[in-house]
Amino acid sequence: DRIGMSDGIIKVLPNVVAERIAAGEVIERPASVVKELVENALDARARRIEVELETGGKSLVRVTDDGFGMTPEDALACFKRHATSKIDRFEDLELIRTYGFRGEALPSIGAVSRVRLVTRFHDQERGTEVIFEGGRLLRHGEAGAPVGTDIVVGDLFYNVPARRKFLKTLAGERAVCVEVVSRMALVRPDVSFHLLADGKTVLALPPADEFQRVLDYFGPKSSQGGQHIEYESPGVGLVHGVIWHPNVLHRSNRRGILVFVNGRPVRERLVVDSVTNACRGITPARRFPQAVVFLKLPGSRIDINVHPTKALVKFADEGAIRRLVKAGIARALSEAGVDLTAAMPLASGEPDERFAPPSPDQPFPSAIYGPRAGPGHDDVPFNVGLPKRERSVMEPVGPLPRSGASEEQMDFTTEAALPLYSDAPREVRGQFANTFILVEYADRLLVIDQHAAHERVIYEELADRERGGSAASQELLLPPLVELSAAEAGRVSELLGLLETYGFHIETAGAAAFRVMSVPAFVGAGEEQQVAVEVLSELARIGDDAPLAQLKHLMRSTIACKAAIKAGERLTREGMISLVRRLLASPNKSTCPHGRPTTAELSETQVRRWFRRS
Repeated sequence: DRIGMSDGIIKVLPNVVAERIAAGEVIERPASVVKELVENALDARARRIEVELETGGKSLVRVTDDGFGMTPEDALACFKRHATSKIDRFEDLELIRTYGFRGEALPSIGAVSRVRLVTRFHDQERGTEVIFEGGRLLRHGEAGAPVGTDIVVGDLFYNVPARRKFLKTLAGERAVCVEVVSRMALVRPDVSFHLLADGKTVLALPPADEFQRVLDYFGPKSSQGGQHIEYESPGVGLVHGVIWHPNVLHRSNRRGILVFVNGRPVRERLVVDSVTNACRGITPARRFPQAVVFLKLPGSRIDINVHPTKALVKFADEGAIRRLVKAGIARALSEAGVDLTAAMPLASGEPDERFAPPSPDQPFPSAIYGPRAGPGHDDVPFNVGLPKRERSVMEPVGPLPRSGASEEQMDFTTEAALPLYSDAPREVRGQFANTFILVEYADRLLVIDQHAAHERVIYEELADRERGGSAASQELLLPPLVELSAAEAGRVSELLGLLETYGFHIETAGAAAFRVMSVPAFVGAGEEQQVAVEVLSELARIGDDAPLAQLKHLMRSTIACKAAIKAGERLTREGMISLVRRLLASPNKSTCPHGRPTTAELSETQVRRWFRRS
């Protein structure tokens, strides 16, 4: 309704408003402040960097370094927008070897917080103090200081309450800050890093070699099996780092694949996918390898100025980067004795005859009784006479492929298991391969995966406990100690209250360790310690930004997976009857929490066709 008025519609924003808007592009949370200040310290050739946090960085972030410091003029100029010592002209962007170059970090931080900077240039006797508050200069003068820079950022977003209310909990913001410092420490193992959070030491990393820093990041569980990556392609670049055997150490998500381009931690899906594809055939289904990949590329081959926080890069030749990464992974794994050529799976769309259903003119499935046509044929259901290999509990088992020539075949669809849930008589006949429970129902044989069924039962019981109070627990005589990386410990700290609801009582035992005092009562005797360790290790890998509903689902799924009876475990008849009864009483009976079927059915007609009795 303002259109048509004599005065203009478009207004020029006041500087203070424009600066706060611009700050929002660079400073999203306390971790953004930590990242920018640590990068500045590294650019200043610091050999020791100390980071201090209070309330997850919301009330205070302090970064102190022993770099070459700043002159009085530079200490003031660095708070001006677009002020930088890294470039003079646009062409210099191709030659960038430093972290900060846009001149946006300190002006953005100063616009939304209270900042005190004390610095001393290496060839000067006196230091300089600069104080900014909400983008306004309050002080600029001399101060006593050692060589280097000390920056204190207080009350972040105090003047932007809309941004402040979206920050996570203390533990959540602290975990992200720890992650930022940990990743920067990976890039610069020659630099000492010390991180203090609310008065407690979280990280204490003296100078080390690259491999040791990688182990420091992933924690004690990664100390075995890491393989060095080292490969150079002339004209393209160099890839180096560490990868673990994908069939030995793997994750349920891509968080275990860290990518750095010219020293910058980046979220680069192209490289992550290249690592994942290079390990196809030796990584369990729906699992991902764990690796740290450093790329050193000519500045002319990448564009690092495509994102305000430089979290993304653009490659001039994406195909060359894919080939470089895959070649580096292949060499590292081949040196570890892995034959990738034999492990590569079939191409997309190529039929896999291992899982073909029986046809009317084929009395017995060849995949079960015939010769093995390739690796993995012992994965098929009912693998009679072949060496047993326990399937990963995370591996999906989809419906068997349908064939127009086969009218009767084993059905893994949700509807197939519905007869089991009726009130008609059924009889538990026994256990097959110590993995499947056989139930006879009318003219059908129902095959229940005992692990998937138990997962579903535990999952639903945990959900009930969440709605109606804490689950029963059992104390451990010898509480195990679980050691994690600092970043993982930060994520687990957020979950301790919810774990209490599910029957776990866990106490902190240092900056990155936990003591498991009790576990849920449904955990089997003798498995308490293993379940506790596996649950905490798996939960540490859950993304810190997952919504609450998703977080609860992931936690229940993880606990159910680790505590459920396993494939290959012999059950008593009473145990089988009890599990079938509990499965029938659970909602969503047809699948486990990960989507795998709990039940398949085999009709009498199908069996008769196998024997040509129909």
